[in-house]
Amino acid sequence: MDYDDDDRIKPLTELQCWELLESQDLARLAVSVDDRPDIFPVTYVSHGGKLYVRTTQGSKLLELAINNQVAVEIDTVAEHSATSVVLHGRGRRLESSAEILAAEQLPLRTRRQIASPVYIEITPSDVNGRWFDFSPAEAD
Repeated sequence: MDYDDDDRIKPLTELQCWELLESQDLARLAVSVDDRPDIFPVTYVSHGGKLYVRTTQGSKLLELAINNQVAVEIDTVAEHSATSVVLHGRGRRLESSAEILAAEQLPLRTRRQIASPVYIEITPSDVNGRWFDFSPAEAD
């Protein structure tokens, strides 16, 4: 990515955000119920302009059933820079056999075995991100 050296924080384009989302597989999924936000680490895959998560029964699914509005956040950190991408959207549990079969074909890695996986599809309403320059400031 090319950035002006004078800019220490720069917004990312939507294309840059999606490139970063597609290059990662670990994110934080934020949900909120009864004015109480919650956040969960999840593995995901980006496919067809949506995100897919494989998880198990638990509180994130219950909260998602109550309020389907979610946020997903990823970060990348390098020696002198970092990026942060936040996607807002609507999450839903995949129910039909065809949807589940299609999700099972995606290259969705998990960091632990899941005996009875459940799949969540996240349809974005907006995505934005920023790039941060942490390199030492040059003396004038």
